[in-house]
Amino acid sequence: MATIQTYTLSNKFTQIFRRQQDDLPEHVKVNIYFDDQEPGHPNTGYYLDTQRKQHAPIEFIKANSTYHWVKLRQTNNQWETNQRGIYTGPEVSWWIISDPQHPNHSIYQQEASIPLTIAAVTTALQQLPTHPNTPDHPTTMEGQQEGINVATGQTQQETQRINVITSPSNGALKGNPPFIFDGDRNKTTKFLLNWDLWHAVNRANDTMKKPFSRIVTMLSYMDGTHVDAWKGEQLLKLQEAADNGVQETDEDLWTDYIERFKNAFTNQNRQSEAYQELCTVTQKTVPMFCHFGKSDLE
Repeated sequence: MATIQTYTLSNKFTQIFRRQQDDLPEHVKVNIYFDDQEPGHPNTGYYLDTQRKQHAPIEFIKANSTYHWVKLRQTNNQWETNQRGIYTGPEVSWWIISDPQHPNHSIYQQEASIPLTIAAVTTALQQLPTHPNTPDHPTTMEGQQEGINVATGQTQQETQRINVITSPSNGALKGNPPFIFDGDRNKTTKFLLNWDLWHAVNRANDTMKKPFSRIVTMLSYMDGTHVDAWKGEQLLKLQEAADNGVQETDEDLWTDYIERFKNAFTNQNRQSEAYQELCTVTQKTVPMFCHFGKSDLE
């Protein structure tokens, strides 16, 4: 069974205790490898080779209510990281909740064996898709037969399906919905922009006004092997919130959810990558430029 340490990450550095044995599933590690020095050796642990750095120390932890790979630095013979150390590069992956080693696997089994008890989840999912089948609004199937998403103009390679949710109280959602997000972090910014525009157009619709149904709607526009496990975990979190008496109208549901989404699918290294690109351009004309401002974790 994999051992997972739990932390709270912020801008301040937190001490991280590295695991002393290779106990994570292969689909979580991807290109990460374990260096077994000797029992109790401070350098025993997981490492990652990237284009910028070889043998970079890294650890898999639970922080801020979700699971992360984090880059480490060594200070005074102890390993530490902070929120900027969260690593979401292509060399790592999400932990599939259906894996028996996942800490929440028993909850997943229980939920998989019985219907979800939250009526709102069932209602929201039953509403997909419900757009009228008229000449002006072809069905998703008709759009697929043409090879083009009729709502967004995207080809089948760009999006797999289109859901239009109708609220019983005030009609269908308007405008162009976002494309189907498959977990590719290079597309996260564009997906969020498309979502924000669609959300703004439909801000008065009950589906968007309620944080609970807003989350379920956004989850319905995610599909693929790199995002399915994460979707399942979010539904479990909604289940737990409802069981704990959280109301569907509580905006903290959305705030916490969107933070988890960004932590999971935003390229946390983009700022330092842009800095390195700037260094490459300026190092010939300003030799001392890149000697300042480097991240402690690089």
